[in-house]
Amino acid sequence: MKPGFLPLFSHLTSVPTAPFREKAVARKAREWIAEHLGRRVSVREVRGGLIVSYRGAGGGPALALAAHLDHPAFRLEKITRTGASALLQGGLPPHLLAGAAVEIFPAVPKDNVPLARGALGPRPKKDGAPWSIRWTEAPRAGAKPAFAVLALPACEIKDGWLSSRSIDDLLGCAVSLEAVRRLAAVRAKTNVTVLLNRAEEVGFVGALDMIASGVLNEGDSYLSIESSRELPGSTPGGGPTIRLGDKACAFDPNLIALLDEAGEALRRRGTKVQRLRLTGGTCEAAAYLTFGLEAAGVAVPLVNYHNGWGADAVAPERVRVSDAEGAVRLLVEAAKLFPAKALRGVLRARLAKRRESSAPALRERFTAGRRGRTRRPKRLAAA
Repeated sequence: MKPGFLPLFSHLTSVPTAPFREKAVARKAREWIAEHLGRRVSVREVRGGLIVSYRGAGGGPALALAAHLDHPAFRLEKITRTGASALLQGGLPPHLLAGAAVEIFPAVPKDNVPLARGALGPRPKKDGAPWSIRWTEAPRAGAKPAFAVLALPACEIKDGWLSSRSIDDLLGCAVSLEAVRRLAAVRAKTNVTVLLNRAEEVGFVGALDMIASGVLNEGDSYLSIESSRELPGSTPGGGPTIRLGDKACAFDPNLIALLDEAGEALRRRGTKVQRLRLTGGTCEAAAYLTFGLEAAGVAVPLVNYHNGWGADAVAPERVRVSDAEGAVRLLVEAAKLFPAKALRGVLRARLAKRRESSAPALRERFTAGRRGRTRRPKRLAAA
């Protein structure tokens, strides 16, 4: 397997993925990590996903790159000889789905060869109600269908465009891991963690579980790495976008300043970089910020978000290859600058040390009145 984010993305998309059905793609990620990073990183598997750590600077905070392993899909419910009912998990465009072709897979697919094929029925009258699937190729006896994905190409590259049924967010995973590979190759004196989260498409479930379980370092700085819907000011071909915020909230200004410095360095070397608050949706940075972590984001402008938003029919998601390469470069540059910046982790350590050295002075009694009572302040004389 060759290095680079494109071969890695092709490897990740050699199996389908869905919320809570990320085991197969996680195995593909671990295969690539073992071949291209080996002992230069540690890999920890937790309930919410994978944690990949590169510690080129030893102790201290890390720049954490958060991407997710899932993409919107259908969870099969009732299966019959003629079809199935299925719940949509994630934000595929419901107004485009009636009649769309789908492919059916087991819980842990080995490849992109489906167990069955079908077509979606009419849009349910009530949001959240099951969709119907009519078999066009029924599953064999003994097969165990678990989920369905839209019947779209897994990975195609043509005329500078990358197309796939699941760019969001397997490209974010590929970009993040490739950034770590480039840093490790030059033994960069920095700390970087990659978080490959599960079930983002149904409410940041994997990221929230990592936060709640205590496996994340509150002194680290977190970047959500996504492919996000194109907007004026964040357009394909204009480079990666430094994300100032999302639909839910504005992001951390100190971390954005780091990205701005990295972006300016890239511009001087001829790499395009954009800068915008992307309000087309909400990303995992909002979850990290909500629970007190320092967070911002980097996005690759995306056409046909979630396989059709902004289009007239279901279609593969698309990005410019140059924008994805720019995102890798931006993350590498930011990671190299990171150790010299007094971001939240450094400030936490400084203030904690100051508190430890000064706390003994607080043991002295600070009340001045008798029997532990605080004296009332004198009233000011009337003017």
